[in-house]
Amino acid sequence: MNNSKPILFLHVFLLLVIANFGQSTPFNLNNYKDFLQQNQNMDTSELLQMFPAGTFEKNINSNWNSALYSDSVEIKLNLTIDELQKINENGFVVTERISKNSFGEQFLDIYHHDLPVFISTDAILHALHMSYDNILLETELGTLLNKVETILNSMHAQMPILAARYSGSPEMAQMLKDVDVYLSVPLKLLDENHSPYYIQNESYINTLLNYINSEQMIEIPFLSSSNRKIDFSQFKPRGHYDSYDFPMLKPYFKAMIWLGRMEIYLIAPTSFNQVPFEDIQRQIVVAVLMNELIELANAEDQYEQIEEILTFYVGEQDNVKPENLDGLLNDLSITYADELLDENTCTTFQDSLAEKSFAFQRILSQVLVSPMTPDSIVAASAYLLFGQRFVIDSYVTGSVVFDRIKYLGQKIKRMLPSSLDILFALGNDASAQLLQNELDEYHYSTNLAALRYLVDSYDDQFWNSSIYNLWLNSIRELNPPNDRSNLPTFMQTAAWWQQKMNTQLSSWIQLRHDNLLYAKQSYSGGVICSYPYGYVEPIPEFYAAIKTLAEECKIRFNDFDFSEPHLKVGIINYFEKLSAISDTLHSIAQKELLNVPFGNAEISFLKRIIFEAGSGGCGSSAYDGWYPKLFYPNSGEDNVIDKDFMTADYHTAPTDEFGSPVGWIKHGGTGKINLAIFSAELPGGQNTAFVGPVNSFHEYTSTNFYRINDQEWEAQYLSMSTRPEWANIFLVDSNGIAYNDGPSLLTGIKDDQTETELPVTHIVAQNYPNPFNATTLINFKIPLSLTNSLTEITIYDINGEKVKTLLNETLPSGNYLTRWDGTNNHNSSAASGVYFYHISVGAQKFVGKMSLLK
Repeated sequence: MNNSKPILFLHVFLLLVIANFGQSTPFNLNNYKDFLQQNQNMDTSELLQMFPAGTFEKNINSNWNSALYSDSVEIKLNLTIDELQKINENGFVVTERISKNSFGEQFLDIYHHDLPVFISTDAILHALHMSYDNILLETELGTLLNKVETILNSMHAQMPILAARYSGSPEMAQMLKDVDVYLSVPLKLLDENHSPYYIQNESYINTLLNYINSEQMIEIPFLSSSNRKIDFSQFKPRGHYDSYDFPMLKPYFKAMIWLGRMEIYLIAPTSFNQVPFEDIQRQIVVAVLMNELIELANAEDQYEQIEEILTFYVGEQDNVKPENLDGLLNDLSITYADELLDENTCTTFQDSLAEKSFAFQRILSQVLVSPMTPDSIVAASAYLLFGQRFVIDSYVTGSVVFDRIKYLGQKIKRMLPSSLDILFALGNDASAQLLQNELDEYHYSTNLAALRYLVDSYDDQFWNSSIYNLWLNSIRELNPPNDRSNLPTFMQTAAWWQQKMNTQLSSWIQLRHDNLLYAKQSYSGGVICSYPYGYVEPIPEFYAAIKTLAEECKIRFNDFDFSEPHLKVGIINYFEKLSAISDTLHSIAQKELLNVPFGNAEISFLKRIIFEAGSGGCGSSAYDGWYPKLFYPNSGEDNVIDKDFMTADYHTAPTDEFGSPVGWIKHGGTGKINLAIFSAELPGGQNTAFVGPVNSFHEYTSTNFYRINDQEWEAQYLSMSTRPEWANIFLVDSNGIAYNDGPSLLTGIKDDQTETELPVTHIVAQNYPNPFNATTLINFKIPLSLTNSLTEITIYDINGEKVKTLLNETLPSGNYLTRWDGTNNHNSSAASGVYFYHISVGAQKFVGKMSLLK
């Protein structure tokens, strides 16, 4: 019988808010409560008034033809009519026609064409991503992997002592076996020769390993008699963990996912499937036994070393940690695990835990089902050894979906977030203008306003606490300022600030990609060869934020111990270079805004971005200049021109709005490096044409809990992916032709009233591979004009007979990917032959042809 006291959602929520604010500036909880009370049931117009971005310029009629070097740019790049029209309208264009695999290649191409160069914030952020990923990789290979395996082995080696300690308590037998299983699974992943302490656990451990390899959502009993839904698709290695060069990272990834996501419940989650008290009591005992093993193994110091590194890289764990549990047990004078076999002692433990700020998870990251009661779903209070980290962007995406949205007393079934939700929460007021349709449909303005209140309340202590937060903070500096009148004309346009959203989201998804394992997911020439002129994207605050990141990293990495000291020296040297280069870029950007001429050293700096080293000047294989120095490790070789097409999943919706399992997974990704062409005034007033590389952000949703890794993204998905429609305003396609009009930020043009009606666009779809054997991917795009329409995908054979219904859901606009595995509705294999996939979105139809070969 469950005697644990019910926990009101409001009480839990306020504890979560308090836990979010471990900072020097006191957070006034009463003020926040008043804010929530005063802004219930907020509508879209009220949100836009509370966070006004103002209006942006449009059709600025840039003076392109008079710009210095504009004729050279037109001739050497063979600009199309649509590209020139975009430049005249917005002062710039981004073209997919001139795309490369890397920023380094684009810069070198500009160098070979002797064209003035534009240094974008995209280029700096991309170098940061590439370097961070390599630094994290070296830290894992050189330190973390060995330390984690050592701790697990040392803990497991104490199992005989632990078993002897409780040999007189037969009630403890099951929990001792549970601990053996919990440690043996990651150890078996790291070393297939590992044996459990209890030989009878072998079969169950192998079953769990099979579940891990299945990469599916499965409902099983885990450390309990009752079932739990576990999303084993999270165990699929992604990012640099799916590397052929470092095969040891795949088992490390899986082991850390186990230690970071397989929760040991201390207080049950509130969901439809209630967990019996006896099961929670069993897991509480398991958690205490885990702490006893840490103590017996004298592993506290080594554990803290790992925790210190991961905390600085990503942030604090979003769960109860061993040290939290130790403190609570000391407060209650509980010495040994078997004391918690007493029901009253266990209930007292839970009651005391519920009052702690660390008790409850801030991010809902497991498959829980709403009981559709007045209280919201609350994640469990869970113990984890190396739990995944609290990251503010996952907190945002998890706070703007079911069942966090309540309007006029009703829960709103919004199942998927938008990446623009994240930008708004991070301070980009303008992004709300592009979210108006979603806000009107799902009534979550109050949620966004509350999130902004929380994020705006963070001070420097929070933003400087981890590399993850420092990186996010640099992205925040790319938000449009309220006063744009002193910016260059092209930076006053709606198109420009939508391009900056592309920059922000590209960098954000790179950040998520690099931290997939640790960040918690909630459930986008001539012969001379020169740069005659250079122009730095004039956002000084951004370069100052990057310098702050570099300085913080220098200090913190100096305190870390590396098994190979030369790695530490190399990392610190890298951040010294990043700090110095950021300082120079900051100075140049300030001078551009203040119209102060560059000094000789700055002019020389702008001419030395990247070039071939050696006496040949234009044809050597190694590279020099300051841009290659932004890449770690820097050896003057080819890492600066390495392609980096990557993807990351950032949110999971287990079911649709009717409760049917769908496994929708939101992904973002980056693709080819596009070329941007600008006209801007140099200090002194000379209007000049510039060209420079910028990133490309993609966003899409997969089905059936399918998570896509980088190799699959590059080989199969990227070629079928399309950009968000809000990118159309600044973009031309691979043929140099402008896209159809997409959504725009508000402008001061009077005829905007007629532009709010979205153009009717047709469904775009294709499948790959075709012909196919076994499975094919069907990619389709729902335009904004058809958002939240009923979408159906049905497979027919050549005789017109229905073979299988793949999808029958109401979906928001966006890019989607689903698979057909060559089976019918009865899961029997279909015969070889020609098939048709029929896609209907509202009144729009699309039919595609494909061939199944066996």
